[in-house]
Amino acid sequence: MPTDAGPPRSSRAPRARIVPRAVVLAILTVGDGYALQLRDERPDVASPGYWALFGGAVQDGESTVAAIRREIGEELGLDVERWRELWTVRCQVPFWDAEVPHHVYAADVTSVWERHVLGEGQAAAVFPISALPEPMEPLVITLLQRYHASVREHR
Repeated sequence: MPTDAGPPRSSRAPRARIVPRAVVLAILTVGDGYALQLRDERPDVASPGYWALFGGAVQDGESTVAAIRREIGEELGLDVERWRELWTVRCQVPFWDAEVPHHVYAADVTSVWERHVLGEGQAAAVFPISALPEPMEPLVITLLQRYHASVREHR
């Protein structure tokens, strides 16, 4: 029996993007450098083709620390237990056309970095603060510089 599957996929309107209640971002240190992800070149991801911090959306019923741990597991195959909560920043995200709180965490993954397996994105690499790759969103640069300055203050 034939069924009406609707119009072909290419003629359908794009799916609405669901705005997450929050996003988590990980500043991952490896030695004196920072681990970054080269985002996929797809229209369904924020900042496609940009270097970014690892992280993602907080799921319903999930704490932010559980979310960052899950995201790093999904994106790098690492189970990082020790996180330091740094800041929460609210910013306008063009991808969702909405203001979304970003919870920023830090972890030193130097001892486990060699075991990472990239699960999302085009690449993962470690960069010193003096040689951050391009392109990179201004928010990511600002967060890395802020963190780097705070670490230097405490040395």
